[in-house]
Amino acid sequence: MALYKYIAAKPGHTPEEIIIEGANEKEALAKLRLRGMTPVRFAGIEDAGKSRFGGRRADVFEFTRQLTPLLGANIPLEQSLAIISEGSGDQEQKEFVNSLRQGLHEGKRFSELVRSYGSLFPSYYANLIESGEETGCLPEVTAELYKFMSESKETRDFIVSSSIYPCVIFSVVLVVSVVLFAVFVPHFAKIFADMGRELPGSMRILVAIGGFFKWAWWLIPLIFTGTYFYLRYHFGIEKWKLILGRLLIKIPVFGRIVIDLEMCKYLRTLAILVGNHVEIIRTVRIAGRIISNPAVAAGFDGIDRKLKSGEKLSAALKGNEFVPRSTASMLRVGEESGQVGEMLASIAGNLEVDTRTRIKRLLGLFEPAVIIFLAVIVLGVVVAIFVSMMEINSISQGGAV
Repeated sequence: MALYKYIAAKPGHTPEEIIIEGANEKEALAKLRLRGMTPVRFAGIEDAGKSRFGGRRADVFEFTRQLTPLLGANIPLEQSLAIISEGSGDQEQKEFVNSLRQGLHEGKRFSELVRSYGSLFPSYYANLIESGEETGCLPEVTAELYKFMSESKETRDFIVSSSIYPCVIFSVVLVVSVVLFAVFVPHFAKIFADMGRELPGSMRILVAIGGFFKWAWWLIPLIFTGTYFYLRYHFGIEKWKLILGRLLIKIPVFGRIVIDLEMCKYLRTLAILVGNHVEIIRTVRIAGRIISNPAVAAGFDGIDRKLKSGEKLSAALKGNEFVPRSTASMLRVGEESGQVGEMLASIAGNLEVDTRTRIKRLLGLFEPAVIIFLAVIVLGVVVAIFVSMMEINSISQGGAV
């Protein structure tokens, strides 16, 4: 989350600068109005994590990894932070942990301190910590949180490592294409110019493409960047994010992967909260805020209302276009056996495995697709040069006759 700055005032009072934390500007405005204040002017956004530690960010994953066993050994939170601070060899990390200790000494809750750091922590972190504080299960929640972060990190590392080879191939394709169009094709076209002959149509096309990329290549990123910022300004940040979210999930194959990654986070969060006896309506509200894609998040807006009306979680999720089809039936079995948390964890684990398999297949298809793309480019250049050489040959034969 970010910190939103406003110049705001209560009725009959002088305007003052107020900093509100929120997932987006809409949520920040809602919190501001709940305080009975009227916004006068928007003063910008501040990333709390960056502002406190300069350009470098503290390692939240490493912090959670160190905190988990200490809390599991029933060591008080403040003492656990002191142990982590003493054992840290990184000055930035030490300052980060000490600032948390200072906040605890000032009487603030751990979840409140986490929220104050904005995007330094993942969006779900503060909500899960808060649920652990309220239920008295902070060690258990922290352990589940570390497990969740480990699995998320493992998935990110898998995507990065699996993308290295396709990215290398794609880079080679770009370099080869640039060399063909910017160096080889113009050099061959010079032969025709020296002979005083007009270029064949195929070579003129290649020369035009090469000339564009050689002298006007900067137009491509400029056009994309300009279009992006224009549309963002035209629609507004929130609506533009919603449009992008909808576009992403509609892309064949890739869109399903995007949805499944969001569902992995959603189901894993439900499993952690239900497993730690957090009230179900609050659980689905917290889990709903974990979803980062606005188009997917919109599909879960009414889940809490369905639960309030008496429906079970399995019935509330049934028919949701984003939830895997088998989830509702498996969850219903968990409800009947009293093992909802365990069943949700199992569903999330299976979905994570399936999602990794889809990502691996998609990257596997990307490699031959790039190679075929390079082959088509090379074939087009070779055919154009071959036609031109045939024309040169015919000219030479005609001159010999």
